[in-house]
Amino acid sequence: MAAVAFNRELKKDAVVDESWFSDPRFCEEQKFWYVLSKTLAEDAAWKFAKEQGINIITINPGFVIGPFLQPSINLSVEMVLNLVNGAESFPDGTHRWVDVRDVAYAHILAFEVPSASGRYCLVGRSAHASQVIKILHELYPSHQFPNEQVLFSLSISSV
Repeated sequence: MAAVAFNRELKKDAVVDESWFSDPRFCEEQKFWYVLSKTLAEDAAWKFAKEQGINIITINPGFVIGPFLQPSINLSVEMVLNLVNGAESFPDGTHRWVDVRDVAYAHILAFEVPSASGRYCLVGRSAHASQVIKILHELYPSHQFPNEQVLFSLSISSV
């Protein structure tokens, strides 16, 4: 969703869909370097595909969670793991989450379904940071997690 949802238009109750594009100028002003790189990469892919007459599909997942195959963890899992490992704060805001198995299935469908085209946003659930912490409290009731008073704004520059 990095290439989709980061612009000045995003308001609290906005419905974000495949027609949205992150604004490179906004990303640069905010120093959201990861988001900017994803935005510019998708833009370059669409331009290249048009110039070469290639049909492409882009898949834009939210924070990807679930079982992973690689020996290292991704950013999405790291945010939650940091809480389990004692972090005293968590990025404030509403985050878009998707299961890695759904992302894998979307890639298969994009490849196998002849009518698939364009952009796809993959979000299984949107949840505020406080909801994520509440879920973790329910799963691990004896563990200490940050409360809402210590939530902080996420700096996407390191994302």
